[in-house]
Amino acid sequence: MALYRISDLNISIKTNSPTLAESIKRYEVTYQAEPNVTLEMSDDRLIDLMEENEGVTADVIESTYMATLYCWALFDYNGFPIRAVGVEHDGVCTLFAAPDDESVDLLTVIPEDKAFVYNFPGIRMQDDDYYVFDTPFGLNGNRSKTGRKLKLSSIVFVDSARFDSLREIEAKDFVPLFMHAVAENIRNERTKHTLFVLERVMHRVKFFGVRDVNDFDFILERV
Repeated sequence: MALYRISDLNISIKTNSPTLAESIKRYEVTYQAEPNVTLEMSDDRLIDLMEENEGVTADVIESTYMATLYCWALFDYNGFPIRAVGVEHDGVCTLFAAPDDESVDLLTVIPEDKAFVYNFPGIRMQDDDYYVFDTPFGLNGNRSKTGRKLKLSSIVFVDSARFDSLREIEAKDFVPLFMHAVAENIRNERTKHTLFVLERVMHRVKFFGVRDVNDFDFILERV
């Protein structure tokens, strides 16, 4: 298996997916080191998932499965995955998260040239701050640009059913929103750990709610 440096972790990856192989190529390292994480998919597992997801290509299934394994691994390294789009502004990162009901498609409303990372960026705590890592995983892994990281400054929840104008939100509002945004990649045994992570995030990151992102620059100037 080749070794890759992703989210400041040494990750060993074995893949047969051309899409994933192309996405992770820029992260490959030549030094020798024990991997922090190993990602691989057995042939039996691939066949099972192809039978469960009729019509989905093996390439997509393997890429998605590897992304899920990566997300699970983050919990063991002071981190968490979140379904969001990260935007760089003034040298830091703001995450935009939306409900999982297709009412808001952040991938289409946030300009690609503004995006730092798409769909399940890696978030890890380092030196008492949280950092957002551009990664090659997920359905939009091919849009990964540099593999670099930015300090996480704020999280904006975009939800027309909950919010009107932009406002900072309190714990009673953002706790369920945060848990829902990471829920797709939480195994049952990780729920308690995720709450622990959330408690730390609350003291280091600002949370906001907004109806939409039509006035994108206005939002970035105020979060």
